[in-house]
Amino acid sequence: MRTYLNGPDAISDLHKKRFANDFHLSGNDLFWVQENLFIRAGEFSILEYHKIPGSKTKMDELIVFGIIAPHHNIKGILIHHYKNYTNNTSPVLIKKLNELSTHAGIYN
Repeated sequence: MRTYLNGPDAISDLHKKRFANDFHLSGNDLFWVQENLFIRAGEFSILEYHKIPGSKTKMDELIVFGIIAPHHNIKGILIHHYKNYTNNTSPVLIKKLNELSTHAGIYN
């Protein structure tokens, strides 16, 4: 995980890695904006994520996720506010993050 100073830098780097689609979190699923399609929890993985510091407090931080959905042959970006992460993040997303952290040797 790399920490960026702002969101556009993180998104630009992910675009260079061919993360070209946009996702929104909808319960345990992702909503694929470009295709107006829901991707079920078992159909995607988090490949990387990056924290972007907030301007005032930790609650202002963003987390930018690099997501892959192999069944749909796509890579994309999910942007999540840290405030929402601590209060409203789905159990599936937390599980996927924990798996990513364990595999990468990262402990949050």
